[in-house]
Amino acid sequence: MTIAENWGDMVDETEFGFPAPKEVIEGDLKKVVSFEERDEKMMKITRHYKLSKVKVPRAVADRKKWKKFGDCSKDAPGINPAHSMVGDPVFLTLATKKDQQEKKEDDMADKVSKIKASGQGMVVCRICKGAHWTKQCPYKDTLGAALDVREEEANASKMPTRAPGTYVPPAIRKGDSRDDTQSRQRDENPTIRVSNLAEETSDKDLQDLFKPFGALSRIYLAKDKNTGISKGFAYITYNRRESAEKALKQLHRYRYGHLILQVEWAKPSGS
Repeated sequence: MTIAENWGDMVDETEFGFPAPKEVIEGDLKKVVSFEERDEKMMKITRHYKLSKVKVPRAVADRKKWKKFGDCSKDAPGINPAHSMVGDPVFLTLATKKDQQEKKEDDMADKVSKIKASGQGMVVCRICKGAHWTKQCPYKDTLGAALDVREEEANASKMPTRAPGTYVPPAIRKGDSRDDTQSRQRDENPTIRVSNLAEETSDKDLQDLFKPFGALSRIYLAKDKNTGISKGFAYITYNRRESAEKALKQLHRYRYGHLILQVEWAKPSGS
């Protein structure tokens, strides 16, 4: 678009004092010459357009054939600058991943502030010790990998050594540290059932919650086989019945995160 103050091409003026716009079509190029008032001065504006054929839906094509009315009843097809004004192009700027991450962090900060204001118990990430669930930790891909390696090494050091060629029960072929003795004593040891757990709850969270009441023998957190998300209940087995009784009294109807825990004695297998 070019702007010039050359009045040599002026033609008959309109009722507003401006010359009527002119259109010149040469092949696939169209030149539109119009006059506007800018900064109390009359300016000549020349716009150049490249014509192209575009396939549009039938409804759009039919709408272009509608008869004009009002002040535009005598106008030729297309836009008449005397009655219509073409706006500036608007470009859509899509949000980047950084903006989405910042928005997610702001939403998380708002949730944390609401929890603090309500006086509910806070959750602590076991990777970075921040006030969020471990699953939502931004450092789980870096610090989380190192934490998993340390846990695997610790579990491997506790696994019993077996002679080559000995029979290994199916329950412990994938690295589970349970042995036959623990399986037989499962129903004999004091076990409590905790329900109403959040989906983000992990074995580590349960260990941190129940370990202060006594030595733990086993923790079983029910999870979905496909997603690995907690089903909302778990079984905690202690070495001593006194420890299980103390945990049941202290944690029954205890506020954990945004839920209220339900703790009771587990029913024996087969009952």
